[in-house]
This record gives sequence, structure tokens and C-alpha cells, in this order.
Amino acid sequence: MITIVGSLNYDLVTYTDKVPDAGETFQANTFENHLGGKGLNESLACARLSKLETVRMVGNVGADTFGKELRQALVDAGVDTKHVAVLDGFSSGVAVILVESSGENRILITAGANGELKPTEANYQDYFKDSKDGDFVVLQNEYPDTTKTIDWVKQHRPKINIAYNPSPFKELLPETLAKIDLLIVNEGEALDVGAQVFSGADLDDFKTTIASDEIDGFGRLARKLQGMIDQTNVASVIITMGSKGSISASKTEEPAFTASKKVEKVIDTTGAGDTFFGGVVVKLSEGAKLQDAVEFATRASALAIQKKGAAEGIPGYQEVEALF
Repeated sequence: MITIVGSLNYDLVTYTDKVPDAGETFQANTFENHLGGKGLNESLACARLSKLETVRMVGNVGADTFGKELRQALVDAGVDTKHVAVLDGFSSGVAVILVESSGENRILITAGANGELKPTEANYQDYFKDSKDGDFVVLQNEYPDTTKTIDWVKQHRPKINIAYNPSPFKELLPETLAKIDLLIVNEGEALDVGAQVFSGADLDDFKTTIASDEIDGFGRLARKLQGMIDQTNVASVIITMGSKGSISASKTEEPAFTASKKVEKVIDTTGAGDTFFGGVVVKLSEGAKLQDAVEFATRASALAIQKKGAAEGIPGYQEVEALF
């Protein structure tokens, strides 16, 4: 069982040569709408990339047309939506995105129903009543109570693997880091975590090494972070490095670099990180070694960036297997 707790957003994207000034009207070029939110993306990734696992999502949508579409996308992918609540009086989460021809973008996010995702003790008991040892819960920071969820799971279901991507980044204290079983961060987030859990001298040493050799520097950082998370379950850390690839480390595997897969044309990188996250979790839940899970997830994200839309671009298991 893989349980994702998080956000569902509807993305409204306008492409324009310029953003109008106050009081100005300007003719834009094109408009697109896409499904998104890290929780939704991760749920779809886990469902589409899995052969056997049951995937369920915990989240909120508003009682509006956006909410219906977001929820239906999960249903279509085979995700259990029993715990995706429809809230009267709240809009679904929305991201209004303006993209200039220069590539600059401006994003306004309205949390809507996502901001009301604050599970109670009774909720948690219901969510995880049928969970088994070795299951996964997937978390990020697009709902208010991430830390509370981490604390509850670690206290009441310690054999469940807590897979965490601290994005958007917020405070991550050492005592919270020590409860994580799988930490996935990008380069910037890795240094943000380091700034909160290491001394200034240690962090400066990592930055100096990274400046001269990124793979070595982030490999050392991954190893250091790996020693600070929970060592009971999968105990793994992955640092993604954009188009370069990723570094992974576990309690049984030394830091290893996996290069990204080159594609002929990059269409849209939105959601590539969520696809990667889902691919790693799915393979680890199936009992794969960390390096094999990262290789699978790398190929999945390479397929995702060749299509438009975060949710729409997530490939299926058979598509990824065809690349092996």
C-alpha cells in the first residue's frame, strides 16, 4: 500500500509576450489548463508506474468543477479516493501562471481546500488502519500539517516508510529529519536542509567541495544526511541534480551517481520531480535495490519531460519498461 497525503491543484496557464502593467489590457498568445499539485502528481505517478501496489490519496478538493476533474483523474488512474474529501464552501486549489516569451513566469497559488487538510487523530487511525509493515506514505509541504503527519506515523506505525520531499521548503529540524525513511531533495533543498542541521563550518566544507566537484560534493552531503535519518526501514537519501542526474545513498549502498537520460526534445519539465519520486517509491515498495529504483525513476522522468502538463506527462509502467 502506498498512501499519498497532499495537494491537488488546477493549473491555469497563460502564455504571453509581456505581463500587463496595472490598468493595462494586453493580448496574450495561448492559454492552457492542466491538472497538478504535488500530491496529485505523486499519486498518479505511483499508480501508473506500479504493477501491483494499491495506491490511495488523502487530500481535499472544493465542491466545484475543478474538484470533480481532479478527483476523476485519480479514479481513472485506479487511485483509491475514499479519503479525498469534497469541501463545501471552499474552492479547489488553483495556480494561476503567467509565462512570458522570455521564459520568466509569475505564479499565484490559492490553497483553497488544500489549506484545510488538517487530519485529526481519528482521521489518521482511519487512513492507516489497514497498513502493513513495509508500506509507504508519501509526503510534501503543500498542505499545513506535514510535520504532524510525520510524528503520528512514526509513533503509531513505525514500520511504515515515510518518504518525504520537503518542497516548498520550510523549517526541517533535526528531530524531524531523524523520523524520515526516504528523503528526496533537489540541490537547493539539500543545502537548505544542511543549513538547518549542520554547523556552519560543515556546511561551508560541503559548499566548497560542491563548487569544485558537484558529484563528489553532493555525494558527501547525501552520505551525511543518510546518517541523520531513521536507520530502521529503507534509510535512503536521494539528491536530484536536474538535467545532470542524481546522487543516491542508503545504509547498504554507498553514494552513487546516476546520469539523466538524454532526450531529443524537452517539452515541459513540470512534474518531472514528482514522477521521479513516484518511480522510486514504487520500486522500493516492490523490494528493489535503491540504485535499481533510481534507474527506473530516471527513465520515467525522461519520458515525462517530453509531454506537456505535470499530470498528463506521467508515463505508465509499460512505457518505462520498454526503455530498458
